Amino acid sequence: MPVVWQAVIVGVLAGLVGLAEILTRYRSDPGYALRRSPSAWLYVFVNSVAGVAALLVVRAFGWTFGQTEHVDLWRILVAGFGAVSLFRSSLFMTKVGGTSVGVGPSLVLGAILDTFDREVDRGSAKEMSKVMSEDEVAGLDPDRVMTALPILCLALMQNFPPSDQALLGTELIKTRHDRELKSDAKMRATIVQLAKYLGPELVRSVLLNARKVFEDGAKSPLTRSDVLRRAKELAKQDPDPPPDPS
Repeated sequence: MPVVWQAVIVGVLAGLVGLAEILTRYRSDPGYALRRSPSAWLYVFVNSVAGVAALLVVRAFGWTFGQTEHVDLWRILVAGFGAVSLFRSSLFMTKVGGTSVGVGPSLVLGAILDTFDREVDRGSAKEMSKVMSEDEVAGLDPDRVMTALPILCLALMQNFPPSDQALLGTELIKTRHDRELKSDAKMRATIVQLAKYLGPELVRSVLLNARKVFEDGAKSPLTRSDVLRRAKELAKQDPDPPPDPS
């Protein structure tokens, strides 16, 4: 296979690896990073360039990875899927102050990718913060939100991984029992944590469609059966919130 086509294939594979990183790291709204953040696509592009560079290095050193057949295929796979690992390696370690710093390709590539990553993270965090704005939480009872909102959101999810459920549950319990936070702050923290795992649009939709469940001053006490009944009602509705009249 010509080297040019090998480079094209490796670039695509390495780019897909970078794309997969973005999608898995920003579970709350993976589409946000791709729709509105140029840094996300720069992250993918740098991964692609790193893959092509890795292929050139592999060919220059004549590495065959112990294979005698289909050597080009092995080189493509290693360069495409292992480029970031290769270029994030360090030639040696040195002490800078009290910190060990790796000297090598990782120093450059790691800094570039981390810069893009932080930019995407800040944009995603800014988007998620809107779900706890004053307009969204005005008139809501913190205890009712902390009790019912996680149940309603999770009841609507069909394929939420158990491992993520455990992590989310740990964070919610920690927030609820934090004695240094006031009730209003706990409520907002609960909303943000749910948005981080489940997406801000879902959380905003539940807050809107089940608002009577969360409102302050509700006459009837809140029971788990009431929450689950409301979750079934929400599941039958359109999950997308109505358009903003403004």
